[in-house]
Amino acid sequence: FGKPPLRRCRGMLQADKQVLLAGVKRNALELRQKELDFNVERFTNLATQASVIAGFSFESLVELEVPEDTHWLLSSTYFVFGSAAMAMSLYCLVVSSFACVFGHRLALQGPHGSLEKAVTIMVSHRLHIFAVAGASLLCLVLAAVLMAWIKMGPAAGVVSAIFLAFGGAVSYRMHLLLGLFQIPESQVVTGAVQVNSPNAAIDLSRLNPGSAA
Repeated sequence: FGKPPLRRCRGMLQADKQVLLAGVKRNALELRQKELDFNVERFTNLATQASVIAGFSFESLVELEVPEDTHWLLSSTYFVFGSAAMAMSLYCLVVSSFACVFGHRLALQGPHGSLEKAVTIMVSHRLHIFAVAGASLLCLVLAAVLMAWIKMGPAAGVVSAIFLAFGGAVSYRMHLLLGLFQIPESQVVTGAVQVNSPNAAIDLSRLNPGSAA
């Protein structure tokens, strides 16, 4: 009656292996989940800042009344920079929100290995989106300088110097902080947990407990 002792022991060992591998994979996925949440938070913060820049740009485009004696090149350049700031900030807002929503969806509802794929996609697009956000802020500052020459008369030079000093201070400080916070590429710690084998490196988050033998 029942299975032979040897077969029962073999079945118990198989089950123990699957439980062990499932626990290892769960812990590895928790690390990847932290990495995903970190990138989602960065994209969310960027989307919030982009929405603020888009609001300022829109107000500057629709509310400014250009005097009739303003040179056409000055007013045209102002509207170009204002439109560019609004367009690029909206681009950052839409792309960041899209990446957060669909990145979470891929990680949660995708097939085996989707969490790692979602993290990789967000990391690969991070620099591009941050660069566009920086360009939108630069265009907003230049539009503010041009607005000073359009509306502020004799005070335009001082106001322009203030805006340019602000832009230079922000650029310098960001460059300085970037150097202080920089992590060498070879020392960056990610959520990937790999074990080296004679044939290849094995990512623990991609283990398939059901295939244990």
